[in-house]
Amino acid sequence: MFFMATLSTGPFLVPNFTHHPYSHCNVVIVLLSNQTNQTLTATVRIDQVVKPPVVVPPTNFILPPNTAAGINQPLFIDATSTATSTTASSNPRALIVTISGDVEKSGNKIQISVTGGFSSDGSSLDFSEATMFFRHEDFIVVSGHHNDDDEEESSDESSLTFE
Repeated sequence: MFFMATLSTGPFLVPNFTHHPYSHCNVVIVLLSNQTNQTLTATVRIDQVVKPPVVVPPTNFILPPNTAAGINQPLFIDATSTATSTTASSNPRALIVTISGDVEKSGNKIQISVTGGFSSDGSSLDFSEATMFFRHEDFIVVSGHHNDDDEEESSDESSLTFE
């Protein structure tokens, strides 16, 4: 049986600042880990779902056995904002991180985590924001494709699953 799933964080709010110390949340980091003996693939999408709309092209990964990879995505920061609250109702930022390919909710294939916060260089994380942290088990299944070569039915049947 062949199984391709799509896992998602669902929409989450990106605070303007980390809790402590007070720094702009300017990066989201997606980490993928393949701890199997197979080469696995995945596609990562990061969608900004509220103003200002920002389109981030999907990133494809090929992970050889026992390897990890990731993406550091800078976030749009309104440098003209004078908001001093952690989240400003006048300029909310929300993201959805979606991973499809050789992923399963069980974690038996590629395992995923998401974190975010402040980065001074755009590639590391100086201060993390706890509300932007998603462990693999925090993801939700949004769709799946099943293909069983032993069945005589069409192999292009798909189903949408919500858990």
